[in-house]
Amino acid sequence: MRIDVKARRIEVSAQEFATFRPGPGAGAGGSPWRAEAGRQWHETMRKQAEAEGAGWTFEQPITCEIVALGWTVAITGRTDQWLEAGGSIRIREIKTVSVSLPRRPEYLHGRYPHHFLQLGAYCHAARLRPDAGEVVGELVFVDPTDGSKQTVPLPDTAEGDLLTQAETLAAHAENRRASHARLLALPDRLPFKEPRPEWLQACADLDQATMESPIRLMVAPTGFGKTSAALRHGLSLLRSGRAGRLLYLTGKGTGQIQVLAELRRLAKPGELRALVLRPRSEHEIDGLPDDPEEIRRNWARAAIDPQALLADGAELRRVRELGRLAGVPPWDITKAMLGHAEVVICDYNYVFSPRNRSALETVPGWNDGDTVLVVDEAHNLPERAAECLSLRDDAQSAADFAFTLSACKAPAPWCATMQAWADYLHRLPKADVVSPDDRAEALALAEKMSLLGAAFPLDTDTLPEEARAGVWNAALWSQRLEESDLGWLLWSPKPGLLNLDCLSAAKATGERLGAFAHVLLMTATPGPRGALAAECGLDPDTLTKVDAVAPWRQEAYTVAIDGRVDTRLKTRDAHANRTADSLLKLAEEGSVAAFFPSYRYAESIATEVRRLRPDAVVALQPRGLGPDGTARFVEDALGRNTILCLILGGSLGEGVDMLGGRIRSAVVVGPALPEVNALQEARRKMHVQDGAEDAFALAYVRPGMRKVNQALGRLVRAPGHTARVLLHCRRFADETYKNLLSTEYGDPEVLMDEDDFRRWAGRS
Repeated sequence: MRIDVKARRIEVSAQEFATFRPGPGAGAGGSPWRAEAGRQWHETMRKQAEAEGAGWTFEQPITCEIVALGWTVAITGRTDQWLEAGGSIRIREIKTVSVSLPRRPEYLHGRYPHHFLQLGAYCHAARLRPDAGEVVGELVFVDPTDGSKQTVPLPDTAEGDLLTQAETLAAHAENRRASHARLLALPDRLPFKEPRPEWLQACADLDQATMESPIRLMVAPTGFGKTSAALRHGLSLLRSGRAGRLLYLTGKGTGQIQVLAELRRLAKPGELRALVLRPRSEHEIDGLPDDPEEIRRNWARAAIDPQALLADGAELRRVRELGRLAGVPPWDITKAMLGHAEVVICDYNYVFSPRNRSALETVPGWNDGDTVLVVDEAHNLPERAAECLSLRDDAQSAADFAFTLSACKAPAPWCATMQAWADYLHRLPKADVVSPDDRAEALALAEKMSLLGAAFPLDTDTLPEEARAGVWNAALWSQRLEESDLGWLLWSPKPGLLNLDCLSAAKATGERLGAFAHVLLMTATPGPRGALAAECGLDPDTLTKVDAVAPWRQEAYTVAIDGRVDTRLKTRDAHANRTADSLLKLAEEGSVAAFFPSYRYAESIATEVRRLRPDAVVALQPRGLGPDGTARFVEDALGRNTILCLILGGSLGEGVDMLGGRIRSAVVVGPALPEVNALQEARRKMHVQDGAEDAFALAYVRPGMRKVNQALGRLVRAPGHTARVLLHCRRFADETYKNLLSTEYGDPEVLMDEDDFRRWAGRS
């Protein structure tokens, strides 16, 4: 869909026109196999029409325009079957459905109004042809489970329905026009009373970069103000009319809340509609109806107004409560609000996951080509994009899915095939690479899933949410296994678990980034020159880089490498006493943040600290903290002489700005290298095959040191902040590790014995 607000013109395909629906059900996606089933039956019906010898033609292009509410709706499409005879035109559309046939025509019209609207648009276009005679339209519904068919003529209300739909579309476009006008009038605010000169310079550099490339990379240290700079840059693109939406990606819930807070410094709710899109699982409430007609009635009865909700802040808590009281799934309310939001803040998977991206792409009027995409913590994007493409399934989940299908009376072939898949997973042994025989069996079962999906398409709307996810996963397995020879690892980390992991998502990532009107990648840790661009599938020569500097950070860190200890897995227990003693020594002068590569390691050192000094105050970062829980933990823990045991790569090691200026000393207890497993080894071998000089460093050291740099960057966030940092492992002195430290940490001295440590720790 393309909306030209100046010309008041909407260009839309016939299918988009027919399926456009604001309110409940907005942006609903179809079953993964429905399109394939439709394609097969279209081909079957085409052959039957050709056999009639009556002169049917196929894929006849049509265009027409409908004027509604001062807007011109231009519709284009292709009919399934077209027959001209004796001055009359007969148009036939083929539609596969998930209900048994025959049914009353009124029932089919009520359940599938979009099919009739699409046919109505084709018939309307035919009547506009010069010398057009009688135009007859008919829908041929097909139940693919048994091949039964039912032909239903276009109702007499078709022209009126067509105009009503055009008015609905025009009303949406009018809302977008009002949004456009509001964006053009956005005030150009500064987020700070007295912005630092380097921040203002970075903003100017970003604006200049817009003229050089649609894809930009901003490299700025933690605490610089990247978020506010990126938002101001994005809003300037909206204000200038060069884009209609801003999509901001950040991986952690705490980060999303901070982004919204920063946005509200630049634009108030009445000036700009913003929405934090949380996962669908957080919207779920048991006991709500799932029948579309009942939901629409409840929606109308409650007079739910998505635009009013957006203007009030669109908090998930309020949306859930409204949905519970009204009898409307909260996800439907959020999806309706998305159609009116000018700024959407969400996780990476809503852009890079083939399944989750439909949450945005099916929003009425959504257009990547009219969207500014901002990717925060872009150094995480290559790994996150690979995770979005990867698949995993286990025997218990597969067995539960097969049982649910049986309980829901799904077609017998579905139940039998998914039970066979569960049995296969149950027999699967642990393996770093699945054996040829097991791989062949997986391929055979996946192919069977694909074939039965087309022959027996499921109506996913009637399934529970967990089973709906199972249908999608089955579709993805059948698709991905066929292309898993190169760049993928099929393995079993433990018995009964099958993983298909993407080794590099560079190509897919680059293609997705290229779909947006403007892209801004942001990071404090880009790695070696050109590395991040290559990992994101981008040509470094076409990527405009903006380097922001913060002079006040250069002298803020006092860093030393502790050569007394070795924190590798096989030796860390031998050094546990020294690690705990070092933390206690540093805590004598104030709170200490100790960053560990794993929870298990942090727990063991916390235990050792308490053994050495039972009265020591130790706070271990709890697992699974949400945004509110993280804030409470930090505030409660930052008492006098507290030792905070945090996890590298966790919410407090990357993405939270609450430690800056409040921590006297920090200890990084070893580099957070990824676990040595089949996946990481496959990536290392991939680097070897690509001719990398140090494949181990690429697969293990670089991601580990990136987490170290990110954690330390949280400690200095404004002029005047300082931090004393101990890199507590002799590996940090190795050039492979040392060269990956951010330059602002200087050239750390190496502490070789107790005297060196006491001298360094005793500095004020």
